[in-house]
Amino acid sequence: MAIIFYIGAVIATKLFAHEFPIWFGSIGKSLYSLFQIMTLESWSMGIVRPVMEVYPFAWMFFVPFILITSFAVVNVLVGLIVNSMHDAHSEEATEATDAYRDDVIKQLNEISKRLDKIER
Repeated sequence: MAIIFYIGAVIATKLFAHEFPIWFGSIGKSLYSLFQIMTLESWSMGIVRPVMEVYPFAWMFFVPFILITSFAVVNVLVGLIVNSMHDAHSEEATEATDAYRDDVIKQLNEISKRLDKIER
């Protein structure tokens, strides 16, 4: 995700810094502006539309950036959910294995007691 933002910030700085130094004057400003665009917080009227008035084909940068970062965020969320489910399943499997082991040990102890009684 950081690589996507860094690459986007470098491209945005190169493309838009001359006309919009407030938003894209440096890598740091571009990173902040792109984060604002990714979160869709006043991105349209605040940043993208003014840029598109000067650079009509700027949508060719912003739309793929929004799609890629949104896809990355969704993938991170899905990964977190899958990881949580895997951990929960592992815990259940461990508990089931422990219960089975305890049951087998109990049965072995009973068999051992019976064998001791038979030997006496």
